[in-house]
Amino acid sequence: MKNKRHLAIMFMPVLLGIGTLTSCAANDADIVIHALNCEDYIGESEFTFVDDEGNEYDLPDVIHGFEKYESAKLGKKVSVVYDTYDTNETMLSSLKTGKNTYDLICASDYTIQKMMTMNMFQKINKDNVPNYYAYTPTFLQDNLNNITAVVNGVSESVGDYSIGYMWGTVGVLYNPAKVAGDKNLDQDEVKYDLCSWESLWNNKYRNEMSIKDSMRDTYSVGIMYTYRDQIEKMLTLSGCFEEGSYNLKHEEGVDYYQKAIYEKNLRKTELFEQEILSKAEIDAIEGEAISYNEGLSIIFNRCDEKSVNEVQAKLIELKEKVFGFEVDSGKDDITKGIIGMNLAWSGDAVYSIEVGETESGRELYYSLPRTGGNIWFDSWGICSGVSGDHLTVSEDFLNFLSSPSVAVANMDEVGYTPFIGGEDVHNLVREWYDPRFYEMYQFDENGEAILDEDGNYVYAEGMEGSTYEKACLDGEFMSWDQYIEVVNAEAESEDDLLEWSVRNLTYMFEGTLDIEGEVGDTPSTNPYLFYTDEIEYIEGQYGELEAGRMFMAQYPDNDVIPKLAIMKDYGDNNKFVLDMWSEVKSSNLPLAHMIVFGIIIGVVIVGVILMFVAKYSTKKLKLQRRKETAAYRNSKK
Repeated sequence: MKNKRHLAIMFMPVLLGIGTLTSCAANDADIVIHALNCEDYIGESEFTFVDDEGNEYDLPDVIHGFEKYESAKLGKKVSVVYDTYDTNETMLSSLKTGKNTYDLICASDYTIQKMMTMNMFQKINKDNVPNYYAYTPTFLQDNLNNITAVVNGVSESVGDYSIGYMWGTVGVLYNPAKVAGDKNLDQDEVKYDLCSWESLWNNKYRNEMSIKDSMRDTYSVGIMYTYRDQIEKMLTLSGCFEEGSYNLKHEEGVDYYQKAIYEKNLRKTELFEQEILSKAEIDAIEGEAISYNEGLSIIFNRCDEKSVNEVQAKLIELKEKVFGFEVDSGKDDITKGIIGMNLAWSGDAVYSIEVGETESGRELYYSLPRTGGNIWFDSWGICSGVSGDHLTVSEDFLNFLSSPSVAVANMDEVGYTPFIGGEDVHNLVREWYDPRFYEMYQFDENGEAILDEDGNYVYAEGMEGSTYEKACLDGEFMSWDQYIEVVNAEAESEDDLLEWSVRNLTYMFEGTLDIEGEVGDTPSTNPYLFYTDEIEYIEGQYGELEAGRMFMAQYPDNDVIPKLAIMKDYGDNNKFVLDMWSEVKSSNLPLAHMIVFGIIIGVVIVGVILMFVAKYSTKKLKLQRRKETAAYRNSKK
């Protein structure tokens, strides 16, 4: 679970002994359920809820809106006592005391694993949460299903015990203008370099970056750097990626996305002979082969003592090169220009990029390095022992959260990406990121789309009749590709050119939209494809790489998904990782910091000496003046 904050939410109580968001109607409610979630992680603004029959309801916020909707549905007064916490570890520690009991808890993937082994959750009745299975893409469901935990001696799927809520990635948030200015570099060089994890260890970027004071997130980066040679060998061996850039291949008749994730085309014998996986890792694999994504997951989850020690050495080396550690300040520090780079959660990156652009005029970028990285999930579980009306309301709450209209309310408020697809989420993504929206409609001086009295968007001059499928320019219909050509042919300067590329979000929306007929291969004919004007393509030693901004942070492209892995619970090896983190945190400060620290100490010492000298001199001067005053007075007597 990450520390969440978006423009619309700045403060929320930190609970579990510190504060509680409790319904004022809880005392006289017929059914009261208790829900626990990470702070700043749910919609608190008015929104329009659309039920399964298409009926619309204007609701005050997600929690109180559910209370109203559920009360009307059941004919009983329902109340939700909604508590929040700051970190998974704090939450789990508090629950172990037994002082707090809940019906529903939202936690991160690895914490759900721990809680399952402790028999804290019950299996989800999928029939009672139909929205989730109707609107959650197969990709996300598969990922949760592939995370397992041992419950009463049996290996069980996290996907059977929890409902996905939000997901995201860990990447590099950076300000190319600041970094280039600080280091006397070209901005394109910075953008290209930061498509590789190796750049964080490069002296070229010393003291530019803050990294997370988060054991798991920083350890994941250490894994990607320490075992980069094995990962690159496996990328090549899979045959799914271009050499050097490791962009997913595109050849007619071959679905390299499916092949990289699902097809078992990496032979165990080759992985061992190429020194990609160890004998112990090979012996733990069932069958004779695995897919690329499965192999990446094995490397990504190395936590034996030998591997942890190797990563520890690299992280101590990294510590010597970074500006420092941070828990939640990085997303603000980079918008203020204090730092130039930050190891960031994708939702925080969305927040920082938006704030940087709107409040300080800084253009920030987000990178998922070319060899891949961490994908994380947060999900809701129903606690063991919940039954009767409490179970019914808890299941209805999960179904309510899985409605696309509620997912939009949450995404719009907190900035993180929901598990849910569907038309409402699809439309929001178009409104936020697809430049067709900005071409078709009028906007006011605040950048808000103008609505007519019926609540419809007002067309821009000459664009009347345009849709996402076809542009209508001065009454003439054409494809959007043709529209781009027409506009660019008439452009009077480079600033007037439309430089649009295509983002593929098939993995997110396929199966969640009502589509008639076959889809094409352009955004005009395929609703899973989006235009974007955020992506820059830069050539370098690894070939052509992409530099992106908010859209890349919110939704990675389809081609990136196979290169993302889940970091699971460390189990019995947690002690090795904890010891490693303690060593990394307690190791010597970076040299630059030691110098600064030494200067500060020196200034303090000098200041203290000067203070005592000044104090002694003042005292001596006062005594001298008293003597002179006394002598003068005596002479007058």
